[in-house]
Amino acid sequence: MAFAYDPNLPWGWWLIRSGSMFEDADGRRWDSVREAFWHGRLRFPVTSSTDEQLELLLRLLLSIEYRLRPGRERAFGFFHGDLVLERFYMSWLASVGLLGSGEPTDFDGRDSPMSAFLSPEGRAAMLMLQATREPAWVDLPASELLDAIAAARRDDADEARERAIMAFETSVRRLPNVFERARIGSRHMVTLTGHLVDARMPTRSRMWSLSFGDERARDDFFAWLDERVASWEDWGRLAYDRGAAALTDHLLALFVVASGGRS
Repeated sequence: MAFAYDPNLPWGWWLIRSGSMFEDADGRRWDSVREAFWHGRLRFPVTSSTDEQLELLLRLLLSIEYRLRPGRERAFGFFHGDLVLERFYMSWLASVGLLGSGEPTDFDGRDSPMSAFLSPEGRAAMLMLQATREPAWVDLPASELLDAIAAARRDDADEARERAIMAFETSVRRLPNVFERARIGSRHMVTLTGHLVDARMPTRSRMWSLSFGDERARDDFFAWLDERVASWEDWGRLAYDRGAAALTDHLLALFVVASGGRS
């Protein structure tokens, strides 16, 4: 059923409360207003990350309404810097009617979803998501929200691998040269820390790092490094003697050869 959405009223104001359920104009019954919106209106299937996805949608709608993250800052704030994913998400919002018109910045003169404002339904959805938001979500950093969405996709095998990697990290912590997983801002990284043995006072220093777009890619690479722990001492010396770029080139060559050998 189509509505002339009032942007000053939250989405779902028309739903009829029946006991513990909410009934829409088509007779469908929902456990909550959020469920009616996510599954009924947007037709998403039931998943374990629905709450996280709705929180991401709310934050994006708020940023559009109040112009909080202009330009590329939105891609880095919400999509780990993935400009293609940002454009797809914004195009999807326009396709389902949550965005109105924008400035004609596309090459063919059509309105671009990248500069669009919220439609009346988009603003109504924003008001509803704010009103039904759990307090615990309010102060959650964006990086942790994205982590929560990724974690919801993990299965038992992923959890088992994480436990194995953590146990391995504990066992190698006292090696002279240690590769470690790290999180710096929104970047997932692998770093190499080693002893500066030629210094008058031996200290540990981060000699090398490599950044990844997501946690899974980083952990795949770290698992590959784990299998070659016997070479860490040599690789630490390479980074110390010839610099981080030399180690990157060396590891890339080894990774390509190893990958080719398995194919």
